[in-house]
Amino acid sequence: MNPQVTVVMPVFNGARTVRQSIVSVLDQTCSDLELLVVDDSSTDHTTQIVESLVARDSRVRLIRRDSGGGPAAARNTGIAQARGRYLAFCDADDLWLPTKLDRQLELARSTDAPLIYCGYHRIAADYAGSAAQFVPEGRVVHVPTALTRAGLRRRNVIGNLTAVLDLRRTGPVSMPDVPGAEDWALWLCILAGGATAAGIDEPLALYRAAQPESHSSDRPRALLAVWRVLRQQEQLSVPVAAFHLVTASVAALCKNRI
Repeated sequence: MNPQVTVVMPVFNGARTVRQSIVSVLDQTCSDLELLVVDDSSTDHTTQIVESLVARDSRVRLIRRDSGGGPAAARNTGIAQARGRYLAFCDADDLWLPTKLDRQLELARSTDAPLIYCGYHRIAADYAGSAAQFVPEGRVVHVPTALTRAGLRRRNVIGNLTAVLDLRRTGPVSMPDVPGAEDWALWLCILAGGATAAGIDEPLALYRAAQPESHSSDRPRALLAVWRVLRQQEQLSVPVAAFHLVTASVAALCKNRI
């Protein structure tokens, strides 16, 4: 039988953190899942670490890409092989708290929303513990409990590690080729038909602060990506797009100070 949830985890040279991330997914109280780890042509010993976990748990599958394409391409490789009704994302340096999926699936069933999200803790880039060992430090990113496309245009409050999609509601999906804003672009596509996303304003995941070599640390590229989404995908006028770019930038600065 197909699993209820497919979790896609892209990884590139993630040997330092990938084991903890995988374990946090496998330790969910919702066990009816598959975890697709997409190796984007790593050059360290990431593959060996993942293979050791594949041997221990049949829910884990390793998918290797012949050439690196970045996070969006890796995620889309996993999405194309997803078998679950629900689709979730967890990067190879992020962690989930044990009840995350159960809480979000309960909300998905009660609201019939196509997109579910939640708050999360920000943790240090060098955090070496597991999700089970985490002690809250007060660095919490809060989220609204409902979100429309108009609200999402102003700022992306949906952390990629918190998103859960109901593919029966969304239909087939893939992340647009907008490096730095591909997840936000997808959320906007999902809400384009007038649907409302539903959120849990509690931190159910752990987001590792951006490391110097990470994609998310390249702020100029991220701003350019936001501009491309606003102008090309959302087709907003220059003044309106500029306003949203400012609000998104301010929101990002505030979040990074948490």
